[in-house]
Amino acid sequence: MSNYIKAELYRITRGRSVLAYILFGFMLLALVFGTFMSDPLHPTYKVAAGSFPIMACMMTMYAGSLLGKHYTNRTAHYEIMDGANVHKLIWYRIIVYTSLLTVLYFIPLSLIMLIYSHNMKTIMAIALLYIVFLRMTMFVIGISMTIKTGEGIVLAYIRIIFENIVAILGLSSNEDAVISMSDTAVAIFGWFPATECTLAANGYLSGGLVVKALIGFIIEFAIMYALAYTSHKRKWYVRTTIGGHV
Repeated sequence: MSNYIKAELYRITRGRSVLAYILFGFMLLALVFGTFMSDPLHPTYKVAAGSFPIMACMMTMYAGSLLGKHYTNRTAHYEIMDGANVHKLIWYRIIVYTSLLTVLYFIPLSLIMLIYSHNMKTIMAIALLYIVFLRMTMFVIGISMTIKTGEGIVLAYIRIIFENIVAILGLSSNEDAVISMSDTAVAIFGWFPATECTLAANGYLSGGLVVKALIGFIIEFAIMYALAYTSHKRKWYVRTTIGGHV
């Protein structure tokens, strides 16, 4: 496993210029502070939760683009042809990208919230946001490994935009709801990451919400893992109008 991780880190960092690292660093800072964009002077967990899904999606899309490029350039085929264990391929990518994004994005974000408000609610919110963050990361990695092109990141963006629209317009707590939805639809969308963050931003943060988010993550993790594994074992290929096919 360690050799896989070293190889992935080498592939990510190879050929990057100093300017590229500087620009990437500024992008990370922009995403961290952009998470508090609705009220930058009071970076509480409620403020962070409101825009967190979009910012987390943008961060994970960067990882998806790197992984998609690996398949588009066909370098990933050497691993498969060498008979690499598919489980290891999936796990080392999860470990590498999750660790990088956690250190570079989520830890600074959490520290800012803790500095301004270090109480149990903030800790619960950090747990909730991290579960959502892991869920988005796994979704992007799973999609990228399943369809084996860089265009998979577009699906992540479309998904989170759709979820945000539904959460804001259709899942308001009372008569403020713009879209009329049935109780069944409300119950279904209540399991989505954007909805969970919207509830936290509106002050409905609880241990039950964190547990619900964890259950949703486990279910989605299992689905995306199964798709990525099956795609490699059965050699699924997806033709796109943008990047041809792998």
